[in-house]
Amino acid sequence: MLYERPRRARAVLALLLAASVVVITIDFRQGDGGPVDRLQRVAIAVFGPLQQGASAVVRPVGNLVGGIAEIGSLRSENRRLRTEVAGLRARERTYLDVLGENERLRGALRMARRCGCRTVGASVVARSGSNFQLSVTIDAGARQGVARDMAVVDAGGLVGRVTQVTADYATVLLVTDPTSGVAATLASGKAPGIVKGRGEALLQFQPVRAGTTLRLGDSVVTRGYQGSVFPAGLPVGVVERVDPAGAASLVPRVDVRPYAALGTLDVVAVVVDRPPAPGPVGG
Repeated sequence: MLYERPRRARAVLALLLAASVVVITIDFRQGDGGPVDRLQRVAIAVFGPLQQGASAVVRPVGNLVGGIAEIGSLRSENRRLRTEVAGLRARERTYLDVLGENERLRGALRMARRCGCRTVGASVVARSGSNFQLSVTIDAGARQGVARDMAVVDAGGLVGRVTQVTADYATVLLVTDPTSGVAATLASGKAPGIVKGRGEALLQFQPVRAGTTLRLGDSVVTRGYQGSVFPAGLPVGVVERVDPAGAASLVPRVDVRPYAALGTLDVVAVVVDRPPAPGPVGG
């Protein structure tokens, strides 16, 4: 039985080959309209739709195979585009950062010019790591005309004063440091006092006159006098809280929020020259 199946298969194959030769011979010998021609037409009519359906099924498969072949190149192109976009965004951020820093430095220089002062711009390069001193280091020093006890401002207002100087760097003690003290007054000039740092975000304003009236929103500025560290008129901060004077004190407790962005300092201006200060202020 096992040997009969191959024999039958060879017999069927031989019969089909013979039939093909006969059909081809007849097809060459007959013209249009013959039996073979009609048989071909019938075959086309019957098998044409089947071939079309098979093509519809096979075509997406072929497209899928072609698409798979292109995935590698598309991924490579996608990575290239992502890298290019990331580079462009980085350059844009750098450009915007430079513009912002430039504008803040311009603001700091304009702030100092309000008192007719000459200034030197500088960048903050370090912050104090000590809990005992609130200070920053700037990249301007003696070579740039910076000296001890010079006032430092940013675009918002007073930052502090220079305490140490090297050839190209200087240390600036911030107004919030507990050892800092600034002669100040209300912008109206009617409430002289001292602004002191407390080692925290808010400053404390201590009027020197009993019965001084202060209100929320009052602006506090530096008060200039002969021998003072700070020129007159530099904005210090705004009154945020006023506790009326009690039995233990004749003056109110006043909290002042600095105008300067002390927590995010990046560029400042050092007042290296200023107009002569007025004479001593009475009482």
